[in-house]
Amino acid sequence: METVRIFGDSIMKRVVYNESDNRYRMLPVEAVNDFGSRLGLEIINSTIFGCTIGKGMQLLQRALTKGLTCDYVLLEFGGNDCDFLWQEVALKPTEDHQPKTPLDEFNETLKSMISLLIDRGIKPLLTTLPPIDAERYLSHICRDGLNRKNILSWLTDIKAIERFQELYSLQIAKIALETSTRLIDIRSGFLKRKDCGSLICEDGIHPNEQGHELILELLEDYREKHTPHYIENLSQTI
Repeated sequence: METVRIFGDSIMKRVVYNESDNRYRMLPVEAVNDFGSRLGLEIINSTIFGCTIGKGMQLLQRALTKGLTCDYVLLEFGGNDCDFLWQEVALKPTEDHQPKTPLDEFNETLKSMISLLIDRGIKPLLTTLPPIDAERYLSHICRDGLNRKNILSWLTDIKAIERFQELYSLQIAKIALETSTRLIDIRSGFLKRKDCGSLICEDGIHPNEQGHELILELLEDYREKHTPHYIENLSQTI
């Protein structure tokens, strides 16, 4: 059985937001365990809630120093990197504000992580980001009193939140192409769905249980289409 180590944030940690008690929680243990068994892989999940790519690089370097042994490493970053310090934005809406990880820094760090893995003979995997809902997210970040009007003034357009997150997802796809790294396109799987909004939690940024089920289905589909048996059968039909 092949082994996959995952470095990333709460998406691959399978975290959902519970609006009724305003808390985040992981999906039940059975659902998390099902993650590996359905894919036919041994999954070592090293994801951290709120993790940015800078922290992810530190974790990866530490694991490599300790002798990381696995067939693949899935790198799932961008969702926190493209986010802003909204309290500062709300207090100073006329000033310039940078995301937690500027795009150029994000690109270079992701490329460096890919190089580190290839040098160690480990196959890197990338994944695009699931879409977010800007309206829900703004309501979520303002729920405890942040000045919504000031944030909107700085944004100019509320949809800027979604577009900026999409920019990071596009960069991931671009880097995958530039480095010939395998890419699992999670985003398209969501966007194909007419009920895409129903797959996102009320916080606007985390997939809900149905969304996580879709992610698992997309991973299963990718896994199936990249097995030697599938590729052999496909080549015989061409």
